[in-house]
Amino acid sequence: MDHSKLVFPSREEETTNFVVAVENPLLDYSRVRSPRLREILDIWEAARAEGEVPAWSSFNPMAFPDLLPTISVFSNEGSPEKPDFLLRLEGDVSAELFNTPTSMTKVSEIESYAKNTWLHKHLNALIRNKKPIYIIRNLGWNNGRNYIEYEILALPFSNAGGNIVDRMVSFKIFHSGTL
Repeated sequence: MDHSKLVFPSREEETTNFVVAVENPLLDYSRVRSPRLREILDIWEAARAEGEVPAWSSFNPMAFPDLLPTISVFSNEGSPEKPDFLLRLEGDVSAELFNTPTSMTKVSEIESYAKNTWLHKHLNALIRNKKPIYIIRNLGWNNGRNYIEYEILALPFSNAGGNIVDRMVSFKIFHSGTL
């Protein structure tokens, strides 16, 4: 894969955040390495044909049972200008790795997320840009497991209808190693 157009963070940020590459927003879908994530992106794009942001009702995360252990579903219980994020569902593998509860908890109340301004930045970008986000990171922050790389595809949806993003889902694919 050609990483030449991906945005690479500074060396300090990479060491701190274990970020390999970020596309925020994702404009070139061919950059997504995982065929499974590209498949999900195609489904999102097909639902998007009706408007800028697909309706949450047009998307069924249960259609991807192999990815449910690493899914994260968020909602914005505030306004687009003043978001208040709720973690609606966290897959059991993600919950264990990220030290989070598995459902219905305000992001501001989850210690590992409340201190994570990086997460807030990306959730806010989903609301603002109404476009997918693609991230490649490694698990170096989790007991030094930097040999395990993972891809994140985050997608915006509208639950209330219209073009206001109030649901966000992210799927994670892990590579190179055993969890």
